[in-house]
Amino acid sequence: YGKAWQVARKKYKAKHPLCEMCLADGKAVPMEQVHHIVPLSQGGTHDENNLMSLCKSCHSRIHAKEKGHWR
Repeated sequence: YGKAWQVARKKYKAKHPLCEMCLADGKAVPMEQVHHIVPLSQGGTHDENNLMSLCKSCHSRIHAKEKGHWR
């Protein structure tokens, strides 16, 4: 994703150190990945309102749902 992504990711990670999906369920799990809510390939951006901190499990679950592997 380049330098712009590295900067945006670092900034977002500092502000959101916990997985946002786990946090919504009352669990404090460290974030491991920053996810684009709307993928760049579909017009998404690196803007903070299009990002979400996730643990690997939640990130995998989102991508599995998007591909129809998780119901």
